[in-house]
Amino acid sequence: MFKLPVCRVLQRGLKTQAQTTPVASNLYMEPSKWKGLPSEQIISLYWERMAKLGKKYKQQPEELEALLTTSEYTGVPESHIRKLYKYGEKGMLEIGGGASVSGGNAKDKVGGFSRFQFDELPSQALDLVAQHREQRFYNRLAAYELPLLAQYRQEYRRPDPVKYPVTYKYMTYIGEEHPNSRKVVMTFKTAELGLGERELHKFRLLAKTRYDYTKDEFRMSSDRYPEPQQNAKYLSDTLHKLLKEAKDLSKDDFSDVPLDKRHIIARNLRKKQSMRLKNIQFPESWKRPEDAPVPKANIVEEMKRYL
Repeated sequence: MFKLPVCRVLQRGLKTQAQTTPVASNLYMEPSKWKGLPSEQIISLYWERMAKLGKKYKQQPEELEALLTTSEYTGVPESHIRKLYKYGEKGMLEIGGGASVSGGNAKDKVGGFSRFQFDELPSQALDLVAQHREQRFYNRLAAYELPLLAQYRQEYRRPDPVKYPVTYKYMTYIGEEHPNSRKVVMTFKTAELGLGERELHKFRLLAKTRYDYTKDEFRMSSDRYPEPQQNAKYLSDTLHKLLKEAKDLSKDDFSDVPLDKRHIIARNLRKKQSMRLKNIQFPESWKRPEDAPVPKANIVEEMKRYL
């Protein structure tokens, strides 16, 4: 076994680089002048030459001779320095039991990557940790931030139906994406629109099946656009078009046309029919328990025999 891994040798050489004597800026290009310099300076010049030359770097015998003089300083035998210099890091991975330049053993390398040493949590555990951190974040908000909102508490007052007659209802599904989340429903009482009697009658006729005369409620929904704001804008534009058309009585006010109530009558009949079916009472004579299906086996009773 060697005294120091090679990576420690390189780190030691880099850390002591600042303590060496000043040298010429291009000394790394002349390995023949390295011999006789301090060991830490030779190591620093070696790495400087490799880094600056890059692909143009070529090994030289003078460079190896200078690196061999660092054996006593680093504690690495000269034979091992020759192997490191000849084969480099890739060569060290092929040499059994040798230490690589990165500081790990060859058996700890798989395809150039470090073998998993169980020093990190798996993906599922990291997801649980992230959820726990998020929960603690909201717990801190509830404990320290939410009580401060009490100073902004105000008494709820219902909006004035004369100023704000229209209501928009949005669909929200917390924690999931749902296609119905883009849907927006617009409702209002037609009597609160501030229209005259003739204008109001024409508006109700234009509304057709969207108007419920039993509640005096106009109801319209939209989900044709991907964003709820777009659907709300579409409903608002449609309402303005209906109001503009209802206020235009220059051509015809349709006062002689009665209000269509067939869709409401049909809806009420469907509700009554469904309620009637639910409340049907069959005669007792119709019951025939002898024709009921016989259970093939009672698993609970069978298991009790073996207990």
